[in-house]
Amino acid sequence: MIGLFAELKAQEDEEYYKPPSKRLDVRNNTYPNLDRKAVSLYLGLEGGFKLNYASLNNSIGNLVSSQNNNDFSWGISVGYNSDNKWAVETGYLKNPVYFVQSVSSGRGAPFTYRIGTILNTIPLRYKYKVLNLDVITKSAVIYVGGGVLLNTNAKEQMVFARTFTGVSGNAIKRDTIRLISESFTTKKLFAAFELQTELQGRVTNGFYISLFGRMNFAPSGGLRSDLVYKQNSNKIGEATQSLKGISYNFGLLLRLDLARGYKYQSQVE
Repeated sequence: MIGLFAELKAQEDEEYYKPPSKRLDVRNNTYPNLDRKAVSLYLGLEGGFKLNYASLNNSIGNLVSSQNNNDFSWGISVGYNSDNKWAVETGYLKNPVYFVQSVSSGRGAPFTYRIGTILNTIPLRYKYKVLNLDVITKSAVIYVGGGVLLNTNAKEQMVFARTFTGVSGNAIKRDTIRLISESFTTKKLFAAFELQTELQGRVTNGFYISLFGRMNFAPSGGLRSDLVYKQNSNKIGEATQSLKGISYNFGLLLRLDLARGYKYQSQVE
């Protein structure tokens, strides 16, 4: 008797976690000849880390060096989910774009500067469920997707300028040396393509927590720093530090269903 009860209880739990359109205990009494799909409008809140990478084409005799930069990013989204199979969403993303530039001081620790800007981004995404990790309750799934990131404030502008001045030579003849560093954002930052993988778990009916990983593709050089090294009035070296086109974003996403309902369509189609 106890074994029978446990078996029935397991069947009830499995039935509860199925999508409403597949549950036997939620009958389609309204339109029994039509196929019913559960749909929802949801709100998402995300936070994580953005990894940006940079390159430097000349160190000017080890005077300049380049470092990658990691920053916190966050966003809010609204989306439409169809039968827990696919979803489309948009929203707002605080998108940091920075790299780190170091200039040798000649006396110990270098001068280090974090250079860049924060982009106001509108994401347009599509996600599709590819795998149920929890076979019984189907409460843990994997989505893959892609999209476009539109950066509304991307434009040609100077974001950093600095001149380092010193002297070289002997006491009889001194030479003035200067390193000029000027950094710009360009219109190459206007848009980027995105690929993503999302591991989603259902906490309660209508509330989900996800871990996501994203790869962004954009033209290289959206953020650029031009460096010129001069001795007196003579240019003796130059370099360019550039943002690479590939970046990564990892984080946590909270999703809450704001409204849920059903969509009916002919079973013949």
